[in-house]
Amino acid sequence: MTNLIANLTAAWAGDCDLLIAQYVPDCTFEDKAFGIVHHGHEGLREVFAFTFTMMPDFSVTYGNTVLGPDCAAAEWIFTGSFHGEYDGKVHAGTPVRIEGVSFMTLKDGKIATNTDYWNVKTIEQQLAGAR
Repeated sequence: MTNLIANLTAAWAGDCDLLIAQYVPDCTFEDKAFGIVHHGHEGLREVFAFTFTMMPDFSVTYGNTVLGPDCAAAEWIFTGSFHGEYDGKVHAGTPVRIEGVSFMTLKDGKIATNTDYWNVKTIEQQLAGAR
């Protein structure tokens, strides 16, 4: 259990298999800001692929964490260079920084549900202000 955050940090540095290993097979990953829910390991692979396509240099830094036997919470800061279209404008490396928190339920030491909470206006403002 104490390795969960260290493993998530390493996984979000580009190791999809390590990310999958932190979750139960029938997990749920929800992004409240985007209103998207992914299910199972295949859904996690979709999240991972989307993230690294959008921000190839994506990284996460975890801050305050609370780990219990059945649940966990972790503050985080995501950074990366955004590549893709947003609101009619094509971006080729616009820097973004997003702060949020993940709440997780755990089963046998692995993540059963992960819900991310962050303010979508943060990325909208950063991309809208890019030239």
